Amino acid sequence: MREAKQSDLPFIDALQKKHSKMVGWFPTKQIEANIEGGHVLVAEQSHEGTKAQRDEGNGVEPPVHLVPSCPRASVPQPLGYVIARDTYMKREECGIIYQLNVVPGEHRKLVGATLIKAVFDRAAYGCKLFCCWCAQDIDANHFWESIGFVPLAFRTGARRSKKLGPRIHIFWQRRVRAGDGETPYWFPSQTMGGAVREGRIVLPIPPGTHWSDAKPAVLPGLPANKVAEQLQLESDEERKARKRKRKESKPAPAAKPSAVKRGGLWFGAPASPDSPEASQDEKAAEQAKKAKPRPRMKNDPQYIAAARELRDRYLEQANSGGEAGGLLPGACGKYDVSRVLEAVPSVVKEVRMLDAA
Repeated sequence: MREAKQSDLPFIDALQKKHSKMVGWFPTKQIEANIEGGHVLVAEQSHEGTKAQRDEGNGVEPPVHLVPSCPRASVPQPLGYVIARDTYMKREECGIIYQLNVVPGEHRKLVGATLIKAVFDRAAYGCKLFCCWCAQDIDANHFWESIGFVPLAFRTGARRSKKLGPRIHIFWQRRVRAGDGETPYWFPSQTMGGAVREGRIVLPIPPGTHWSDAKPAVLPGLPANKVAEQLQLESDEERKARKRKRKESKPAPAAKPSAVKRGGLWFGAPASPDSPEASQDEKAAEQAKKAKPRPRMKNDPQYIAAARELRDRYLEQANSGGEAGGLLPGACGKYDVSRVLEAVPSVVKEVRMLDAA
């Protein structure tokens, strides 16, 4: 485990492009700035030839299959990287993990858990929480759950096509130190900027629901009645009925006029430049070139204030414990990345020898 160097940029960029739908995307300048600031860690594994050379230097004859066949065989191979900071939204007690990426074929080998443990060990003393945003529809959520992160809240992601709909992001958080049961959890009431480049309201996960359950998509610019409808979680039957009704009310597509062609040649008079069809096509092309990007929408201030109050009331009860607690799901991690391993004793016990016959 080591800090990334500028020479690691091609490896990091290629790996993030391969998994861009799961980890997002950072511009090259942003990756370079994170590497320069020491916010990127790389996990690497030495080749078996390195061990063979070390054994040879100690006077131990290595096996034939461990002797490197070329000088580059002893070069360490990178297995993955992590981009993280020990501050989030100017809060020094909470850090954030932006990207965690492991090379295909090296999954389920605790490479990601080792990277997260290294991030915890390198964090400042005052950083007691670490969080991350993860898209709801990817398997990485099971990883965060397995290493003790707790799902606290969710937000709506970037606007996509009407067919796919917006993505939902789950906010995961974990206490860094082992045995820490007092540090209060926290999450923002609104996020700004990032890859979404728009304000997003953050809502707590309703008690009694799982992080994988359907979540409402709350986007800026929606009318008040639409927001109220989105905030009401629908049952499976209601959702199916709504989709069926929308499908039935959708008009049938108009039949396209059939055209006769043979061998790639169209039979008919060519459209003249002065024809109405040609002028309409030119106007449509010009309008497409001059099309302005969609303006960034802002959340209504009353929704921001309501989300902040809801966040504060929710966390006040969730962090108080006792009868008022129980709102947050318990951490059910299989791997404890905060546990400190016991030191190996340096003194070897004396081995008793059998008495001579």
